[in-house]
Order: sequence, then structure tokens, then C-alpha cells
Amino acid sequence: MSALFRRFFDRLPVRTIPNDGQLHLLTDAELGAVRRTHRVAVASAAAMSVVGFLLYFMPVYSAPELFPSVTVSLFGSEVALPWAETLWGLLLMVIEIYALVLLNLWGVHEIAAATGLLGPHNKAEVAGTLIDIGLENKHRGLLQYGIDPFLGVNPWLLFLVNLLLRLKGWLGSKILRYAVQRLLGRFAVREVLDFAGMPIYMAINAWSTHSVLHEAKVIIMGQKLIEHLCVRLPADLAQRPEDKALLYDTFRFIAVSKRDFHQNHFALTKALIERFAIAVEPNQGSLEDYLARVSAAPERLRRVTVLLIVIGFLLDGQISWRERRRIRELAERGVFRYTAGEVRAMCRDFVRGAGIEALLTRQLAAA
Repeated sequence: MSALFRRFFDRLPVRTIPNDGQLHLLTDAELGAVRRTHRVAVASAAAMSVVGFLLYFMPVYSAPELFPSVTVSLFGSEVALPWAETLWGLLLMVIEIYALVLLNLWGVHEIAAATGLLGPHNKAEVAGTLIDIGLENKHRGLLQYGIDPFLGVNPWLLFLVNLLLRLKGWLGSKILRYAVQRLLGRFAVREVLDFAGMPIYMAINAWSTHSVLHEAKVIIMGQKLIEHLCVRLPADLAQRPEDKALLYDTFRFIAVSKRDFHQNHFALTKALIERFAIAVEPNQGSLEDYLARVSAAPERLRRVTVLLIVIGFLLDGQISWRERRRIRELAERGVFRYTAGEVRAMCRDFVRGAGIEALLTRQLAAA
């Protein structure tokens, strides 16, 4: 279906929106266009869930003769198998999924155009990256640099967490249906129970689209922030092997703190490894001595390392509890001067398109 998505994306018109050319900073006009796109897309995603429920249940209630079932024997009991109703539901589910994907692609396209990343002159060039964002394709490029965000995590625990995340919609619907049945008792007619899950799916559709568009904005601004950072970092920052090793382990520290693959983290790692000619050595050891090495590093390199940690933490647009714990640990070791609240404020500024110039100026002042 990738060909379908590419054709749809290519046929979307590129609206010209005045922008300042600084993609990691958003003007009021750019921010307004992004927010309008976001609101329309999220509302449309929630509406799709309502339409899907109505298209599924209304024919089932109004014309039950169109949905025959068969009776099968199961462990000595007769069980009705509503095959026609099930097939109808599967068909609508597939249509809704593809409609949501197309909606996400439209939203990503409009945000890219609003921020100045996408224009008629470069649409073919950036289409692949933007389509990957709309399809929520995970970017695992960090692995080619020997960096695994899940270093030290039990693989079975990771599998269980991912399974629960995939089942959250179904589980939420079942829990709400059970709660309604318990509250209403014998007065809970089938129609009420059937529609009890609709708010859950509305919320899931809306949140899914919100997440995709939030990610699109973060990646677009993050890419240009990384380019801006590379220009401002001194070329002679890491000349000794131990300095290069510290920068490489900084990328590992960021990835392990995030516990996730992210396109911006890959872009940051790739850009700086290439800029400072850092040798990639897979199967590196633990990071137990990393903070001690940061504390003992030369002042200029230490300030840049702290800058990279802060930027790495906010490049995916959120500061997790794990990162807040890391920030407290860094502060206790005397490596970090920023509090978790300050880093979260920087993250909000980054996501809103206000930039992090104050941080860059402060950390690079002596570099």
C-alpha cells in the first residue's frame, strides 16, 4: 500500500505560507497554521470513530436479516457465530485505518508546508521522510552506530510492555463495557453496551493523530536545530581519542535514558559523528563511569557535553520520568546546573517553536 500513500501525498497541493526560513523557530503565522491543521486533524480523527460506530451498528440493528449467523458446537455447547456481522466489522475497521493514515499524511504535509520544510521545489526530496512520519515508521538508524536504546532491558519485559500498548484500546473498551453493565445491571440493553466503547476509540483515534502531528513538528524543527548546532560547535572540540569517546558515549547515554528510537536522536548522532570523525565501535561496555568522565573532562568539552545531553533529552519533544531522574543524578554529581523543571521549560519552548537560543548561548559562551 506504500504506492497508494505516495500517490496520495504527491497529489496534495502545497499551500504557500509566509515563513522566515528558520525551521527550528516558528513565527506567529507559522504557529497559527500548524495549530489549525492540528485541530482539524484531531477533530476529524475523533469523528471517524463516531462514523465507524454508526456504520457498523445501525445496519445491524435496523436490518438484522442482512447479517446471518451459524450455530456451531463447541465443547458440547451450541454457540452462535455471527460471521456476517464480523466480516462487516472487519471491512469497516480496515477502511477506518486507511482513512486515518491518509488523514495523518495530510496533517504531516500541511505542517511541513507551514514550517517551510516542504515546498514545490523540494517536495519529491522530502516526501519519503514525511511519509515515514505519517506512517509512524520507527527509525532504527542508531543501531548502525552501535547504539542500542534498550541496552540492559529484559527482552521479555520489553515484549510484554509493547503487547499491552497494542491491546490498550481493546482492553479499555472491555473495561468500560463491564463498568456500564455493573452500574446499570439488567437495564443495560445491548445498544448501551455496544456504544459504551465509542468514547474510548474516539480518544484513541484523536490521540493517535495528535501524536503523529506532534512528532512531525518535533522532527521538522529538530532537524534544523541539529544543523544549526553543528554550525556553532567549534571544529577543534574533540581532537583527542578520549574526547571523541566521551562524545560517543554521550550519544549512548542519551539513547539509554530515552529507551526509544527516534529520528532526531539518529540525526544528532550521525551529524556529530561525521563532523568530529568519531570511530564507531559496536558492542561497547557499560556506562557506569560515564558521569565521572564528564566531570573530569576539560571545561569546554564538559560544557558542550552538558549541552548535548539537554538537547538530546528534549529532541523528541518530551521529558520522561526516567530523564527527570537522570537530571537529578547529574545535579547531585555536580555535572548539571539545570533542574528538571528548567529542562521541561526548554522542551516546551522547543515544541512551541520558540527555540533554545538562551541554552546555546550559555553553554557555548566559553567554547
